Amino acid sequence: MAAGRGRQGFTLIELMVTMVLALVIVGAVYMLYAQSVTGYRIESQILDMQARLRFGLEHVKRDFRRASFMATPNSAVDTDVCPQPANHLRSVTLLPNNGSVFQPWPSANPYIQPSAITLFGDFFSGRVYKTAGIQENKVFFALTDSFPASEVEFNRIFLPFSGVSARYLRIVTQDQFEMYLAIEDAAYDERSVTLDQSVPMLGGGSLCGIAGFGEGLDASVAGFVRYRILNDGRANAPAGKTDLVREELRLNGTDAIAGSQLVIADYAVDLQFYDFGVDTDPLGTSPSIQVFPLFNQVADGGGGGMLGTSLNASPENLRFLTVKLTVRTDQEDPNHTFAARQTLFGPLDGFEIDAMVGSCRTSSLASRVELTSLAVRNLKPGGGGP
Repeated sequence: MAAGRGRQGFTLIELMVTMVLALVIVGAVYMLYAQSVTGYRIESQILDMQARLRFGLEHVKRDFRRASFMATPNSAVDTDVCPQPANHLRSVTLLPNNGSVFQPWPSANPYIQPSAITLFGDFFSGRVYKTAGIQENKVFFALTDSFPASEVEFNRIFLPFSGVSARYLRIVTQDQFEMYLAIEDAAYDERSVTLDQSVPMLGGGSLCGIAGFGEGLDASVAGFVRYRILNDGRANAPAGKTDLVREELRLNGTDAIAGSQLVIADYAVDLQFYDFGVDTDPLGTSPSIQVFPLFNQVADGGGGGMLGTSLNASPENLRFLTVKLTVRTDQEDPNHTFAARQTLFGPLDGFEIDAMVGSCRTSSLASRVELTSLAVRNLKPGGGGP
């Protein structure tokens, strides 16, 4: 027997078969790994979007619940407001198509027209203060449990933002009338605020004023805030990034105060309001709720402009509405095919930035919001009021 007999190696065919099998196994393992990585990335993106949606909606809902909280729902028809303020104070004002959406080229993302909403109420304190006295345009507060415990808190509530008068002091007179006077300055050391005009006094047959030295009256703070989607103007922000922003407004309820913008949800691309529940009972004794599905039925130019900007607006009749927020991922996914939205309120599946890449994934969350303060105040003839 020849030396080495019985120690045969792999044939070329066996080696090739082994290599093919190895490549198949390695390929399968790689595909499983790639799929798991992709799945993990998508899952992480979805969780991140859901977290931003929940935070953003909760913030919006919290302010909605404070619309007209310790404030008038509609100064134009509220018989408790005396004298009438120079600006129309409305608890809820709908502003269709008042947001921004990034369009890298015309009609890149059709039927995305974010709306905006303006709210009026006490979003700054939530407390009732007692007056110690009033001298012309200066109101002094009593040192009660509700008085701010620190100068920082006092200034945050009463001091004008960046020197811009943007909040009203609401004073309830002895006859339970409400006066809304603009705050121009505040001083923690003497527990006082300075108003833009002297506080009206009773006399000459007018009930719009205070009697005596104005001590022991209820006072609170009210102002406007607005939610809308805006381009991210912060330094180093990615191009085309838009966010859900909360901003404080001037006394006219229209102009934003520079520097007051607070980002509520990053990479927001759509903000919608629909299913408006309105109490149509003229007397307010037997609530009759009618639901208006679309914003054009309640905004300016439709439905009498119930939530519009005119003096004929009637936001005091609003009882609930649905808010829907949509956010996107920060980058496009090459594997996500863009599907253009077909209607204004249709599903939004993807946001297009670069037509050669794919599209950003999107996620939406909607929630119905009850406006309890409006229902409690009830300005209708038989409503009874607070």
